[in-house]
Amino acid sequence: MKKSIFALFGVLVLLSIAPVFAQNSIPTGNVIFYHPDGSGLNHWNAARMYWYGPDGMLNWDMLPEMAVYRGHMSDRLVGTSNGGATVHAFGYKVLGPGSFGQDGGIDPEEPGSDGRPINALSGFPGSIMREAAAAGMPVGIVNDGDLPEPGTGVFLSEVGDRNLSNDIAAQFIDGRRGFEGEPLPKVLLGGGEGFFLPNDAPACEDEVTLECYIHVDQVNGRGPDRRDGRNLLIEARELGYEVIRTREEFDALWERIQAEPDFAPMVLGLFSRDDIFNDAPEERLISLGLVDNNMRETREGRLIIWGSRPGTRGYNPPTTAEMTTMALEVLRRHSERAGMPFFLVSETESVDNVPNNANAIGTLRALKHADDTIGVIREFIANNPNTLLLTAADSDAGGLQVFSPAPVSGDRVSTSTGNPTGFGLNQGFPLDGIEGQNTAPFTSAPDAFGNTFDFAIGWTGTNDVAGAIISRAEGLNAELLRTEFRGRFDSTDVYRMIYATLFGELLPASYGQSAPTRGE
Repeated sequence: MKKSIFALFGVLVLLSIAPVFAQNSIPTGNVIFYHPDGSGLNHWNAARMYWYGPDGMLNWDMLPEMAVYRGHMSDRLVGTSNGGATVHAFGYKVLGPGSFGQDGGIDPEEPGSDGRPINALSGFPGSIMREAAAAGMPVGIVNDGDLPEPGTGVFLSEVGDRNLSNDIAAQFIDGRRGFEGEPLPKVLLGGGEGFFLPNDAPACEDEVTLECYIHVDQVNGRGPDRRDGRNLLIEARELGYEVIRTREEFDALWERIQAEPDFAPMVLGLFSRDDIFNDAPEERLISLGLVDNNMRETREGRLIIWGSRPGTRGYNPPTTAEMTTMALEVLRRHSERAGMPFFLVSETESVDNVPNNANAIGTLRALKHADDTIGVIREFIANNPNTLLLTAADSDAGGLQVFSPAPVSGDRVSTSTGNPTGFGLNQGFPLDGIEGQNTAPFTSAPDAFGNTFDFAIGWTGTNDVAGAIISRAEGLNAELLRTEFRGRFDSTDVYRMIYATLFGELLPASYGQSAPTRGE
């Protein structure tokens, strides 16, 4: 009996010290936080059906670890892009509206609000990316949206309103207000040329220079936007960046990187006026002439979702996968030189904005871009096993659902069934086919029996909803999703898992705690 008691006591002691032992023995290495914004389990299921068939496999499917993600904010159940990104970057719950690298900000419902500067969970007065850079780690961001977009911009900038894109862009190279001269990110690849150039910059004609602009918003027709007269492209070049803005310049730089193993540039690439993608409904893109009829019979379809019309300088921009490939190689080289791990945040923002405009074929293509990016990262980890890939989305964009067999009228998708209770409207909901409402249904890739299936896509609306978000991981410390976070993986835990891998310490959870006000 005594032996049993002592044995039980020994087990309890071991269990009590196991978490401490685990926290003090976490190996450090590179971190890639990949943010396929807006993607719920429903989105990934639809993408699998369309591109690989219901029995097929996505790169996303092959990530070995997973956990259910909890993304509520301190004041609401559904995450906002700016608030959710702030939670990921700082490790504390914040207010949904306004928060952009701080707790709260300009809120139309709270006149006079301007936000509260906060410390991160580690105690550092800034994001985990700014802390990593301050420690000597190479850092970078990639986005097929504009770079000031919250999912990437929050990691480097702090403002009181997510719409202050000019200010956000300036902080990338200036440092944050009060922290001027912070270490520069090594890689900045995405959209947002308009926020780096003065609004009176001329259009590039015969020659492309850093004094003129290349890209115009394809949907709204806007050009450069800065009102302070600064040309951040010229300033970036003077700071040592390779500045690229076209497919040709991207390819030329990538060829040089591959040909010169010792070449480790800093890179600023901007491939659109703002978002690289055209986030508008299918019908609007067709009315604007954003179609490429040479693509009509392909699974991608003829709508121009990324870039501009054929024959223009903005045609065929780099994808998230291509930009991430370049970013990883550049950061790897800087990491070797510094003798420190690197930290990359990569985002496919189109997975959020395109479904927020109820564009079904655009959403399926955006998910393919996201899955291709995961494939690129998995290949990098195979050759660099001291690297963690962690994925998360802060919300579910549009509440996408697959309807099969597709409800049709003739050979075109129609509507879902309505609410049969007799209360309110009973008209059903319009569904999307290959080019929007009232068009032919989608056809899945074959299943294991060789069968294909027609389907339509429906939406709960153009809002973000809570949805079913799955975080996945591979590589260094990926098993933490299954062990430390097996019962709960909160949005604040994104920060904790990244921090543990960069710095070797699993910080205590912040559940139910507000971020400390900076300076107090």
